[in-house]
Amino acid sequence: MAFVDHDLHIHSYLSPCAGPEGVTQTADNILAYAVKNGFNTICVTDHFWDETVRGAEGTWYEKQNYAWISSILPLPQDENVRFLFGCETDMDKNNVIGLSPENYGKFDFIVIPTNHLHLSGFTCRGDEDVRERAALWCSRLDSLLEQDLPFYKVGVAHLTDTGIMGGRGYLEALSIISDEDYIRLFRKASRRGVGIELNFNWLKTNDDDMEIHLRPYRIAKEEGCKFYLGSDAHALHIFEGMRENFTKISVLLGLEDKDKFII
Repeated sequence: MAFVDHDLHIHSYLSPCAGPEGVTQTADNILAYAVKNGFNTICVTDHFWDETVRGAEGTWYEKQNYAWISSILPLPQDENVRFLFGCETDMDKNNVIGLSPENYGKFDFIVIPTNHLHLSGFTCRGDEDVRERAALWCSRLDSLLEQDLPFYKVGVAHLTDTGIMGGRGYLEALSIISDEDYIRLFRKASRRGVGIELNFNWLKTNDDDMEIHLRPYRIAKEEGCKFYLGSDAHALHIFEGMRENFTKISVLLGLEDKDKFII
């Protein structure tokens, strides 16, 4: 399938949450994954908080500065694969983004999650109920879209994943959000030109839960949003079956090349 030719959200051994398995998540192994799957574009996006932006003091983000994540450079290349250098920064509970404007140009692609609500105390209070988490999902995405960012190279990460709330709470929160709110937010996202990431695991999701995942993305497509695929892989075993997963998602949403977010 033509749409499935990239993976723009990949972590290396430089992301602390890769854990012990992350040691094999080298640039060479990431490139080999792209070559094996016939991808023409990939991007390494390690966790990052700009040392010039206050807010990460005393957190694990403090170590994730530019000197640290850029130590993976230069990236290996292949004649058939563009291997880009990006980052996954974050937005704290005051909606401050961990990347200063003067450093936008250091990255080919910038991934920003608005639903890292598992980071209690940093991105939210941590004791919100499901309705509050649903409201935060909307308000944080709204805030991101209001900021002065180079949206032509910005992607909003994993909008429908478990970062919203543990257990099945994330599915309940997504169900609470109305079509009207989804339409309003994705219409704004389309106007801004930001990329919308697709990376939920179709292969391990039942049909009912899949419909909860698909609803916002179907609305986003109707509103003219552009999409990209991101495995969010932190270890090599995550790559297994990823092309099949990407293909299933793309088919379910009826995605074509015209729907692709291109850096």
